[in-house]
Amino acid sequence: MKAVIAKAKGSFDNVIVEEIPKPIIDPDEILVKVHAAGVNPVDWKVALNAYFPLPIILGTDIAGVVEAVGDQLKNYKVGDEIIGSLEWQKQSAFAEYVATKEQYITGKPKNLSMQDSAAVPLVSLTAWQALFDHAHLQPGEKIIIHAAAGGVGLFAVQFAKWKGAYVIGTASEKNIDFLKSVGIDEVVDYTKYKLTEKVSNVDAVLDTVGTPEVQEESFKALRPRGRYISITAGAGEELLKKCEISATRFLFHSDPVQLKQIVQLIEKEKVKVFIDKTFPLTEARAALEYVQKGRTRGKVVLIAANP
Repeated sequence: MKAVIAKAKGSFDNVIVEEIPKPIIDPDEILVKVHAAGVNPVDWKVALNAYFPLPIILGTDIAGVVEAVGDQLKNYKVGDEIIGSLEWQKQSAFAEYVATKEQYITGKPKNLSMQDSAAVPLVSLTAWQALFDHAHLQPGEKIIIHAAAGGVGLFAVQFAKWKGAYVIGTASEKNIDFLKSVGIDEVVDYTKYKLTEKVSNVDAVLDTVGTPEVQEESFKALRPRGRYISITAGAGEELLKKCEISATRFLFHSDPVQLKQIVQLIEKEKVKVFIDKTFPLTEARAALEYVQKGRTRGKVVLIAANP
């Protein structure tokens, strides 16, 4: 099978496509033929910074078809269409086949293609956990979502609206009309305004950017005892001392129960999936470079097999 492997850190030139043997599954594993793999910002960071021992097959998000099932498993059968975000330490999504335990997968949305389904797992789970596990968002509350047109941002906007919150997003001018079509209540053009010139006294902030400037403006925009949630940088101690708020930084975890809830919302057409661009699996390096630029609207997906 073909697999996208990071051989060494420091440069995308060290990301190569190799022919390697298909995985052999253990009795508690499933072999999946990967049709598409979602590309996330963390993937280029893994490639350049070597968060894991190298070499490693990159990627965590898959959509595909069950090819074989270990003897110990009863919940899936050959031919089932699945999605999932794979075990964090093992990665391995950017390949034509992958072995995984069933705790990392759930059924694919019936109303989506494999391509669109591969865009769902990591970003949707990140948004879900940020809003509901950490921010404890309630109906009627006001929340700011930074980079609202990005992969996590678009899911967060839709989940927050589904929950009944008032949603304010940051984005550039080119994405304002698009975000309004998704249902956002307000958009602040970060290229023209400071956040606090337009917004104050909100209940929660989801920061997917993490720069010191964004963090400071977010803190100032929160009401007393407001909740700041970050998926990037932790809150600075000096800044926290000045503000009467709570601050949380977290890393998502793969959760099939939550992912199934998200799939149900997609199937009920409460949540839409947006694809910015697709690349063949063999052009994974170009896809990583494209995502690194940080200007995507929605998700980038690698196509590993024809449906």
